[in-house]
Amino acid sequence: MKAGRDTAYIRSYDQEITGRIYLSQKYTSIQVPGTSSIPSFRYRPNTTLNLGVGATYRSFSLNLAYGFPGLNGDGSERGKTRYLDMQAHLYGRKWVIDFYGQFYKGYYLSPRDYIAGQDGFYIRPDIRVRLIGASAYYAFNNRRFSYRAGLIQNEWQTRSAGTFLLGGDVHYGIINSDSLIIPVEIAARFPQGKVKRLRFINIGPGGGYAYTFVYKRNWFATGSLTVNLPIDFGRESTHEGDVDKISFSPNFTYRVALGYNSRRWVYTASLVNSTVTTEGKSNEGVYAIRTGNYRLTVARRFTLSRKVKKAIKPVSDVLPGPKTEK
Repeated sequence: MKAGRDTAYIRSYDQEITGRIYLSQKYTSIQVPGTSSIPSFRYRPNTTLNLGVGATYRSFSLNLAYGFPGLNGDGSERGKTRYLDMQAHLYGRKWVIDFYGQFYKGYYLSPRDYIAGQDGFYIRPDIRVRLIGASAYYAFNNRRFSYRAGLIQNEWQTRSAGTFLLGGDVHYGIINSDSLIIPVEIAARFPQGKVKRLRFINIGPGGGYAYTFVYKRNWFATGSLTVNLPIDFGRESTHEGDVDKISFSPNFTYRVALGYNSRRWVYTASLVNSTVTTEGKSNEGVYAIRTGNYRLTVARRFTLSRKVKKAIKPVSDVLPGPKTEK
């Protein structure tokens, strides 16, 4: 059997330029575990809704976005978040590879009015998160299943198909505060109430499944889930010292894309979310750091003239497109 895509299922437009305009919002939130009698809560960042433009040619994509004032309200009741959010999702023919570099400072506590006597959102400008990670998964049915169709719009999957996934993840993270991770007003109620910093590293194998349902060739729904089962090395720091714990805490990544695909135009709504968990020695549950990106996209494919193809031939030679199979 020859390598490459099955053109009865996938049409590739890597010889064309796919241009797009989109709305997106990134996030990195922290789920703090409670107990059987105390509900958990979440620290959320106050990130912006961004308007962006981008293009894809062969295997290379470039996107530029900015949070224009007209797209975002005042948001002062949620405090201010300073962040550098780097997410790279590489959708190859056989492999899907993710890189994360999350650097956030400033959060608000959710749900609203969680702390008695504190109206509105409880703001924590001192909470900081640093998360660096990577994952790589092999798609076994890569001839008939396409991540690119729904997520970077340079292919069109015309028939329903799915694939099993196998790979692994590695993550390193720190949750830090100037005082305590738990708000001082309620810290005494939590077993980890004295913790001021949490640091962890986890690494391990994973697997999953992805499927695209296609209706009348143009309408599609893609869903993908990978579950990672790593060994986790966690360290909680208090004013009294450090406490270590080794555990097995599952991580997972899901991708969802819905929309309409055709020869020229593509309309999609998508979400990519990665959840990394770690256990502390003192608490009953797990901490969960959720990183993701919501996106609404309108894309169009442009056929290149011979003159343009000749001019960018050096780029084409560096970025070869995938092979096809008829």
